Amino acid sequence: MLKKLKILSVFLVFFFMLPIITGLLPFPNNQKYEPPIAEEKKVVYASSNVESEKSTEEAEATEVTTTEDTVTDVTPAMDSFEVLFVFTHSQETYKPFVESQEGTVAVYDDKANLLSMSDAMENYFKLNGLNATTLDVDIMAETVKRGKSMASSYATARTFLSQELKENKYDLILDIHRDATGHSKSTVTHNNVGYAKAAFVIGAENPNYKTNLTHANSISQALNKIVPNISRGIIEKSGDGVDGVYNQDLADNLLLIEIGGIENTEDEVYRTIAVLAQAISKTYVN
Repeated sequence: MLKKLKILSVFLVFFFMLPIITGLLPFPNNQKYEPPIAEEKKVVYASSNVESEKSTEEAEATEVTTTEDTVTDVTPAMDSFEVLFVFTHSQETYKPFVESQEGTVAVYDDKANLLSMSDAMENYFKLNGLNATTLDVDIMAETVKRGKSMASSYATARTFLSQELKENKYDLILDIHRDATGHSKSTVTHNNVGYAKAAFVIGAENPNYKTNLTHANSISQALNKIVPNISRGIIEKSGDGVDGVYNQDLADNLLLIEIGGIENTEDEVYRTIAVLAQAISKTYVN
């Protein structure tokens, strides 16, 4: 009986341990399950990088645009308008001017004359944005040195003017003279202020006649818009006993202008010079 109980106990233990023993044996289906390790994906921020680069480019573009805008906001300097003063009859003058300077009365003077007034004339032009310079030659004195009469002054001036125009370029050339008319014909009053009248002389026998005439008409009209009737208009010269050229063949922008007459005062002359500068500025620069 005891022997049977031992055998039964052995069988019971065997059957109890069988599942455990079976799980430990190396059968194909008994391998330990290990879940796959998820591959760590490299996240490429493609869209973010593009946006970043785009932002950088936009920023750079913005900087460039800003710089360009800054440049265009600055008004470029305008090229200066070059004017040359020529005084063929350099010693022409005004009686009141000579009297105030020299204490004498004369219509020609070797000191108090048109040439001596050139510095003030230049300043009036510069105040209106015009760069004026003077052909600094006493042409009448040079003519006398050559033993010639006043009628030869244009030939004398031609020598110096031709050389100057070879070396420098000018937008406008003004040969400034004084007329021989009296005060009533050479003066205009506007708003109770007196001005010396201006007149343009055009040599009708020079090849630049039409272009010179166009320039003269433009300035004459501009003068009269500022001060009515300050310009006497255009005087055309041609025929026997007349120069007919006045060196205007040297340049199509060379104008002969007469400012006032023998009895005009210094103030009246300078007022007209100021108006002339303004008229030229309005016509050619502004």
